[in-house]
Amino acid sequence: MSHILVPIDEGKLLRSAETVSASRKPIPWKNWVVALSVSIICLTYLLPFAMAAAGSMWIDDAKLTGLRKQTPSYITIDQMPAHLWKAFVAIEDHRFMQHDGVDPAALVRAVWIDLHAGSYQQGGSTITMQLARNLFLTQDKTMWRKVKEMAIAMELEKRYTKMELLEMYLNVIYFGHGQYGIGKAAQFYFEKGQKQGVEGLTIGESAILASLPKAPESYSPIRHWEKAKYRQHVVLERMTELHIISEEEKEQALMETIRLQANNAPAAS
Repeated sequence: MSHILVPIDEGKLLRSAETVSASRKPIPWKNWVVALSVSIICLTYLLPFAMAAAGSMWIDDAKLTGLRKQTPSYITIDQMPAHLWKAFVAIEDHRFMQHDGVDPAALVRAVWIDLHAGSYQQGGSTITMQLARNLFLTQDKTMWRKVKEMAIAMELEKRYTKMELLEMYLNVIYFGHGQYGIGKAAQFYFEKGQKQGVEGLTIGESAILASLPKAPESYSPIRHWEKAKYRQHVVLERMTELHIISEEEKEQALMETIRLQANNAPAAS
């Protein structure tokens, strides 16, 4: 079989390449600015709207409306001393009053810590996200659950005031030993579960209760008194840093004698 050699005009090919290259003009920087601005607007306004809309589909309205009636030990926020709920805000979500359900700074910090630790250490969940998880989701540590958690939290923030969300949160979270809600926890640990009892919770007792959601069994004052006192100190220190209590009040709370429920443990100090 004979081969036919086709002559190649290298000059023509070079001119064609130059023509194509010239036709591909660089995108003006102004176009990049416009594209970036549109993306930021979408992320800022459209994504939250879409997330909240999705969140509404995952919310069980019947569970929300019946929460108070279905919880015999339900304690309203005005029945709690201010230092009680402020202790939870201080240690769990100190930007609670500022964000819209999701705290980007907390999420970034949690991811950074998890990457450095090489394992799941922090979730970056706000109080509203924790409420969403406890009411409507499982405790599985997956990205999909986290997305749902954020979506539901954003929708809840649209429906309720901060104090209403905080009240619901305190009445559904887990405090260890099978106790859910601040009413049952206060009764279980300190025999102060009724309205009058919760109102009488001291700063020291409130700090111990606020220390429990992070790891209820690990920081239980019944099982691990030293760990509980350490965590109490962390909570009180945080409250002092945020000017919720004074240095003197912190020291008094640390010196306070904590009397645990007689059926659970002897008095400790």
